[in-house]
Amino acid sequence: MENEQDGMDEEDIDPFAELEVSTKAPQKKGENMLEALMNEEDENESDETNLFGEAVIEFEDVQIEVESDDSETLSDAEQTYSMLLETVWVDDILDPSEVELLARKRDELNISFEKHLMMVRKIIGV
Repeated sequence: MENEQDGMDEEDIDPFAELEVSTKAPQKKGENMLEALMNEEDENESDETNLFGEAVIEFEDVQIEVESDDSETLSDAEQTYSMLLETVWVDDILDPSEVELLARKRDELNISFEKHLMMVRKIIGV
């Protein structure tokens, strides 16, 4: 019997009253709820704009020193191949597709396998 009374009590509870939500109609007849909502959104947008407007982004200047051997200057083709080689070597593992790509580029740029080995040694620091 108590369960039935508890059930009845739960049905009698007004959730809006519990949440303290006002269910009153607007005081003035001409008051527009949509306009009030839009004004509230405008206030929020101006706050967000200020937050983004005040954000400061800083970048560090990075200077990279390039080691150059005066006796061995690389041609444009060798520089291109060296850049490609450094790119595929970044994870210290060459998969078969990367090996095939390097072989094709060596042929296109007329770079010998010996020159390739020299560049690899330079990259890995041997």
